[in-house]
Amino acid sequence: MDSVKIAKALSDPIRYRIMLLLARSEGTCCATNKHDNHRYGMCNCELMTELGMIQSRVSYHMKELTGAGLVTEEPRGKWKFYSINKKTLQDYLDQLNKDFTIKTT
Repeated sequence: MDSVKIAKALSDPIRYRIMLLLARSEGTCCATNKHDNHRYGMCNCELMTELGMIQSRVSYHMKELTGAGLVTEEPRGKWKFYSINKKTLQDYLDQLNKDFTIKTT
């Protein structure tokens, strides 16, 4: 885990918003797998709609988030489905807590 790379990815307001959207999503879309009973995450088409962006801009931001390890991507037909990588996010939060805990004496 690269804490600085994650911090840089999250420092962009659009990517931060994407993370919030992914964390709160339960919708359905054209890329939904029929075997998913309860899916968390979004596909490109949903993100494009929510953000009001074209596919190339969404893909750029998703590349940054996946590169930082914060998001996983799964191809589904012509779309990609994205979800939060909970382990990486938790490890990052744990590291922040460890790095910035103020010791009292």
